[in-house]
Amino acid sequence: MNERTLVLVKPDAVQRLLVGRIIGRFEERGLKIVGMKLVRVDRSQAERHYEVHRERPFFAGLVDFITSSPLVAVALEGPNAIAVVRSMVGATRPHEAAPGTIRGDHALETAQNLIHASDGPETAAAELALWFESHELVDYDRDIDRWAFAPAD
Repeated sequence: MNERTLVLVKPDAVQRLLVGRIIGRFEERGLKIVGMKLVRVDRSQAERHYEVHRERPFFAGLVDFITSSPLVAVALEGPNAIAVVRSMVGATRPHEAAPGTIRGDHALETAQNLIHASDGPETAAAELALWFESHELVDYDRDIDRWAFAPAD
C-alpha cells in the first residue's frame, strides 16, 4: 500500500549537521521524497503541531524547542511508508531505541531526539496538510522504482 507520511528533522539534527544523513537513510531504503523544505517554525504552527499535548506539562518545552532553530519538513512516499519510517526512527526515548535506528544511532535524550514521524494514516494526512500546501507535494515517477518495488497487478 503506497502511503505518504511526514518527517520533521528537528532543530537539534539541523544544528548537529545530521540532515543529509537522516534524509539519506530514507532514500536508501527506497522511500521517495515528494516534498521538502527548510522551515523556521513560528509559535502558532508549533502549537498546532503539538496540539495533542497541549494539556501536558511538557507542551511549552516542545513548542520552545521546535521554534528554537530551523527544521526540515519532509514528505515521504512509498509502500507502508508510515510503518517503515517509524521503525527506522526508533523509540521516542533514545535510550530505548534499537541500534541501527536514527535515534538509536544519534540521540541520547528524549528532549533532543532529532526527528518526528507521523504515527498513523490520519495523523500523517493532518500533519502533511499542516506543513505543506498541496502544490508543494510533487507526484513523479522514478526509474529506480521498478527495481525497488514489485510490479503492480
